[in-house]
Amino acid sequence: MNTLTYSPRDFIQEICKAEGIHCESLSQDYIARLTKGGITRHVLWSNWDINHAAADRIACDKCACYTVLDYCGVPAIPHHLLKHPFRRQGWTGEKGTWTQAIEYFNGYNHKVVLKPNLGTNGQGIYYCDTIQTLEAATHDIFETSPDVALSPFYKIKTEYRVFYVNGECPLVYGKKPSGDNWRHNLSQGATAFELIDEEKLGRLKTLATCGASAISINFATVDIAELESGELAIMEINSGVQARQLLEQKPHLRPVIKDIYTAAVRSMFSVG
Repeated sequence: MNTLTYSPRDFIQEICKAEGIHCESLSQDYIARLTKGGITRHVLWSNWDINHAAADRIACDKCACYTVLDYCGVPAIPHHLLKHPFRRQGWTGEKGTWTQAIEYFNGYNHKVVLKPNLGTNGQGIYYCDTIQTLEAATHDIFETSPDVALSPFYKIKTEYRVFYVNGECPLVYGKKPSGDNWRHNLSQGATAFELIDEEKLGRLKTLATCGASAISINFATVDIAELESGELAIMEINSGVQARQLLEQKPHLRPVIKDIYTAAVRSMFSVG
C-alpha cells in the first residue's frame, strides 16, 4: 500500500495482526472494535480507548484545558470562554457575553483570536483587531457552536507538536506556516520539520509531560508555541491522535508512528 495514503485504521489492522488481537471495522471504517482475552476496546477514528472520559473531555475543551493547566502552574496560552447568549441562557455569568468579549478585547490590546471551543483541525479561527471583526467572528462561530474560545494574539516564532503516550514523548516535530498564513496547522498548508536541537527537545518534552500529567491524560498530542520572547507555552492538548498529514510530508516517520500506535494498543489491553 502507498505510504502516503496510510490512515490510522491501516496501522491498527497491522498492529492487531501482530499482537493477536481480533479487529472488526464498524460504521464504514469509522470505528475499530478490538478484542483480546475477553477484553474489548474501541478506536473511534482518532480517539483511542486509553484515556479516562474526563481527561478526554478536558482536552477537547480548549477553555477547560487552559483552566486546569493554569491552576497547575503549567505555562499555557490563555483561552477564555464566551457562551452563546441564547443557546446558553442562564450560563453566561453576571456579565453578558458581548460585555465579556469587549473586556477581553480591550485587555489584550485589541488583538485577539477567536475559535470554536470544541473545534479541531484549524477550522473557524479568526484574528480580530477591530470591534467590527470581533463582532463578525463571534456571530460566525455562534452560528455552529455554542461556545467561543477567546485568546490573546501572540506572534509565534514556531509551533511544535509533541506525541505523548504513557509518560513518554517519542516524537516531536515543528510546524512552519506557509507564506503570510499565520496558522500553523498542517491542514492549512504548514510544513512539518524535525528537530535536532537536543536542549529544545528536552524543554518541549518536559512541558508536554507536565501538561499531560496536569489533565491526567495517557495518550495525546500536545501543541506548544514558541513565542518571539523564546518562552514556550502550551496551546492545546489533543486527545484525538492521528498523523496522516504528517506522514504525507514525512513518510519516513511511518515506523515511529506505528511504534507509538502499538504502545497505545498494548496499553488498552494491559491489566492493572
